[in-house]
Amino acid sequence: MQILALSRRLPGVSDAQLTPLATAAAAAAFALYAEGSFRSMHLLPDRPGAMVVLECADLDQARQVMAGLPMVKAGLIDFDYSRMLPYTEVASLFRDEFKA
Repeated sequence: MQILALSRRLPGVSDAQLTPLATAAAAAAFALYAEGSFRSMHLLPDRPGAMVVLECADLDQARQVMAGLPMVKAGLIDFDYSRMLPYTEVASLFRDEFKA
């Protein structure tokens, strides 16, 4: 199952607290990408943070994977999670009234 994880900085956390962990965070993210848990990683243009698409069995596994990230372990960031389901509304295009 694909799961969307949006990072959020915890209240009171400064850039100065995050910066020393940036290299370790990037290395951990790359390791998770290489082993298959991370499908894709993106920076968010409208706010600080990242968006990660994970491939996990369920939300609990996604939370466990993300709990190992250095900034999460340090109590500086957390993630909001959402399951990504297939968009099935396209099926409406194939109802009889849409067929020519």
